Amino acid sequence: MNINTLKGGSVKKYCMLTRRLLSHLQHLAERSSFMENAGCYAASAFFSGKDYTEVEKMLSRLLESLHGGELISCEISSGKIIDQREEHFLILRGRFFEFYNYEETSACFIRLYLLKELRGEKVWCAMYVDENPRSPWWTEEV
Repeated sequence: MNINTLKGGSVKKYCMLTRRLLSHLQHLAERSSFMENAGCYAASAFFSGKDYTEVEKMLSRLLESLHGGELISCEISSGKIIDQREEHFLILRGRFFEFYNYEETSACFIRLYLLKELRGEKVWCAMYVDENPRSPWWTEEV
């Protein structure tokens, strides 16, 4: 399922933050995707590397404007992506956001990276979102 093909009621209200993030950044995105599985939502969007700062500012402003929840924001100074024990990409910088929506009892995790090919010069910005409307954070402890 792609965010560009969604109609009004085709996705439950719980993924509103994921949809809102993609919609807010759509004009800058080179491509994006939206998926639903077992009541949880995942999305990704890819941008030109030169747009990293603008994407980060837009994400921060949108998330900081939300009410009824807790926002955690962490800056990433560097890193790498290792897949199947093989290093593939360098993380030049990034930001990790967590948003806990008290009203909808959902948890949303947003990762924003400025990436570079390990064996090349290509640089791009990638955003990955995971939203769980059935987070156990709101269940009573036993």
